[in-house]
Amino acid sequence: MARSCVVMDEMVREYLLFRGFTKTAQALETEIKFDKDKNMRADKITDHLLSFVYASDLSGLKDYWSYLNKRFFRKIPNTAIHKTLVKLEDCLYKYYIVYAHQSQKHDKVVEFFERFGRDILGGGNRETWREWFCFPYVKNPELNPLFKSYFLRIWSDTVHTSLQNFISSVLDAVPLPALLQWKDHSFDEVEEKQQLQREVTVLKMKLQDTSSVHQLDESTNNLNKQLVTRSDLDIAEDFYIISAGRSPEAGRSPLTDRSIIPRCKNGSFTCLNHRDYTEHTAPLIFARFSCEGMFCATSDINGALKIWTFSPDIKTLHSFVFKSGIYSLHWATKIDKLLYVGTGDSKIKIINISNRKITHELSHPTENLRIISLASNVMCTQLVSSATDKEQTVSEFLVWDCKTRECLHVLEITPLPSPVTSTHFNHNGNLLVCGAMDGMIRVYADYQCIMGWQASPSAIHTVKFSVDENTVFAFCKDGTLTQWRLYPMSQCLYTVTVLEVPPQNIQHYGRDIALDSEGKYLLVGRGFQAVVYSVDNGIVEDSILPSQGSKVSCVDWHVPYSTRLCLTATNSGIARIIGLL
Repeated sequence: MARSCVVMDEMVREYLLFRGFTKTAQALETEIKFDKDKNMRADKITDHLLSFVYASDLSGLKDYWSYLNKRFFRKIPNTAIHKTLVKLEDCLYKYYIVYAHQSQKHDKVVEFFERFGRDILGGGNRETWREWFCFPYVKNPELNPLFKSYFLRIWSDTVHTSLQNFISSVLDAVPLPALLQWKDHSFDEVEEKQQLQREVTVLKMKLQDTSSVHQLDESTNNLNKQLVTRSDLDIAEDFYIISAGRSPEAGRSPLTDRSIIPRCKNGSFTCLNHRDYTEHTAPLIFARFSCEGMFCATSDINGALKIWTFSPDIKTLHSFVFKSGIYSLHWATKIDKLLYVGTGDSKIKIINISNRKITHELSHPTENLRIISLASNVMCTQLVSSATDKEQTVSEFLVWDCKTRECLHVLEITPLPSPVTSTHFNHNGNLLVCGAMDGMIRVYADYQCIMGWQASPSAIHTVKFSVDENTVFAFCKDGTLTQWRLYPMSQCLYTVTVLEVPPQNIQHYGRDIALDSEGKYLLVGRGFQAVVYSVDNGIVEDSILPSQGSKVSCVDWHVPYSTRLCLTATNSGIARIIGLL
């Protein structure tokens, strides 16, 4: 809706000037300058609302909340929303009190209770406020058990995120005027076409084995005659061999052929087909789907980078070679055309695949460092990078503005500096979770560390937020996969041993696990196979994907639109896209 408002404002302004209604156009400009609706942008409305908290402007806060209530909230006929509204209003006012105390504005705290004390006691939620009336008289409320949790950074961040999410949901549900409906429809048509194109791509892959299915149907009678003397596994093996156009009796190798039978073992998934990318000549270290899922990027230990597409046919689009090696690979969030490459000479290369060249370059201040982790903020052009030297004794953790190509922040790693191996932003970029070689998981908000805990005695290779962002998954050097609850902090929910004999001398990180779009399944590389774990209720092994005959070095999941496409890469230099059903 925000995009539609901006575009529609421009169209109306252009129309007024075209018609010569200059005074009306000037009035429109004036109204837009003082627009309380902030172009219907939830983030801007939230920031404006909290600005009254930061300024300790109680009247402004109350007036703007009342305006939002009349303008938007009351127009939603949903009782659940109104219950949430009451809770958020309480949290907002408690945040006002806490922030005023932190700003040493005791008079503002007293003023709040003098002006609204009677209204609170007379309301239906007075039970949640009973202990707060002693707040002005508590010497150190931040140390008091009743109020201690309200002074934690994670609580204030939760209030901010909840407000923005609530306002965004309300704006999506508000009835639109005819002009905005027309504009939204035009945007929807474009997005619908793009989505349909992606769905067609997936369906084409699924239909590739149609001819093989016909061959299987014709061969079923012959195979049924052998049911008395042959096992189910042998029959399934013959189905695969026939679909490949060979005789069931020719060149059979029980170990080799059975390992590539196109089905998942003991799970809820069926492997429909797979397609291999074989342009690399060395073991692969990274394999990534782009954010929209239309492209793949793979790199090997020789520093070769390939950008390719798999629909309608597998085709290499661009090739690059980095002599210093590649140590991290990250697609820009929400933009399919930008790829960030971390190299072994302290450089971050920004590749624009539209014009097939490296457009920009970012350099860490210390020379000859390896850029081992990259993550881009979904809400802006900021990029987080982590670097270390070959001996892993030096660590740099920086925030960049990719537009100006300037370093904005140097992030602190406490209590002791340790190279950060993996980073992941939450959906709105407010939180950043990091795993490090010291085995600690740290969470940053506004690029300040707000919590951290010892998650493993060994280095952490990969960390990921769960879809609901209440928990964090971590894959560690000792071969364990763990899930941690963010609040209360450092509560381990589940632990699973994935690798009995963990690999040694790992130099590439952030590539071991991948979540599906619904957050129900986790893909993990385990030896010669990729394994799907169900994480809906615990971490439970669900399906084992067909072996590729070589050790799986990295995995990824095609996230957009819940398509069941997996990407695995191996030490043999082959990247495989697997279609699941």
